Amino acid sequence: MRQYGRIAAGEYVGFNNAVYLSEKKRRTATGPWHYMMENNCFPDGVNVAETLSFYFQLCSVEVNANSAAVMAATLANGGYCPITGEELLDATSVRNTLSLMHSCGMYDYSGGFALDVGLPAKSAVSGLVAGRATHNGCVSVVSAT
Repeated sequence: MRQYGRIAAGEYVGFNNAVYLSEKKRRTATGPWHYMMENNCFPDGVNVAETLSFYFQLCSVEVNANSAAVMAATLANGGYCPITGEELLDATSVRNTLSLMHSCGMYDYSGGFALDVGLPAKSAVSGLVAGRATHNGCVSVVSAT
């Protein structure tokens, strides 16, 4: 959480424990996680409970449009926070993050978004979408509904 706060240059970053507990309960018992656990799809030596707990924690991080914009701008700026000037992510981390955002950041619409818009972006259940626009540009929007 501290690193997220640094990447957001002190803008709001929080943790929603209710979302974490709900996701952990709902997703562990159903869907792909359940199938993967039942069929031993995780590599040997992986602590499945710990891995899933970490994933659900990441799904429970809260940001607002301002913090998402600064985070997206940090990615667009090659890992340097545009507010503080501090290098917070190395080039490999930026490249990997943007690649993941481009390929799966918009969930089921990721492929269509990649073809139609062509920008790495990340959507959230809350209605927030953030992404890297050009070399040093970014966008962060929140749906009113």
